[in-house]
Amino acid sequence: MTRGMCYSILIIFVILLFNCQSGEKVTEVIDGDTFVLANGQTVRLIGINTPETGEPGADIAKDMLTRLVLNKTVMLESDVSDKDDYKRLLRYVYIGDISVNAELIRIGCAEMRFYPPDTLYRAEYKKLEDNAIRNKFGLWAFAVFQPHEIDDFIEVLGVDDKSSEIISWRDADKYYGQNKIVEGTIVVTNNTGKVCFLNFDRDWKKYFTAVIFAGDFDKFPPHPEDYYLKRKVRVRGLIKEYKGKPGRILKIIISSAKCECVV
Repeated sequence: MTRGMCYSILIIFVILLFNCQSGEKVTEVIDGDTFVLANGQTVRLIGINTPETGEPGADIAKDMLTRLVLNKTVMLESDVSDKDDYKRLLRYVYIGDISVNAELIRIGCAEMRFYPPDTLYRAEYKKLEDNAIRNKFGLWAFAVFQPHEIDDFIEVLGVDDKSSEIISWRDADKYYGQNKIVEGTIVVTNNTGKVCFLNFDRDWKKYFTAVIFAGDFDKFPPHPEDYYLKRKVRVRGLIKEYKGKPGRILKIIISSAKCECVV
């Protein structure tokens, strides 16, 4: 072995040692992508997303994470960011040589979702998700998640769509849990840096909205909150309930889409 090879191996070892923390026991599972350690710290798994509590599939995702990590000692690996806005540790989680983040995607209990700059395993997770989608593993069999396909979400007026699938944003509440094309004009927007909300009514706390997560910002025009404001669009996807707000607020997550406005 050459001196150069030995030096490279040493560098890799130092990087891994720096990024990986000593093992901690998991004492509580909050939901499908969040748990609590014995030292009191909360961990949010990087690169994945599971349904929010109360949404379809949330109990399945939480049960699977519970089986994987509860009362077990886990190894934690960091990416660029240490914590999120809620002071949760952002980590890749391991049980022995098993990546918990990757395993949840592989079996279809989580969808891939990365927020730059924490994108270390994006290529690997995408392959696992593509396979889960193709084989309808886990929650993909029930359309809980949405495939990341270019033409699935925003469509141009004049394209030969099935007109029976197109509904007004005002009628979105009648199609909860269904995949539909929702049409309307964006009148209010808000970009928090991690998520961009495209609202079809000024009373955004009450009515239907479309959501773009930061991990997909690069698929959209710069500053989507400005680009889509006062424009008519068609959004295609699964109409889901937006938890944590008063009343039933509905949303569609626009993911990995080539966004074009209605002419």
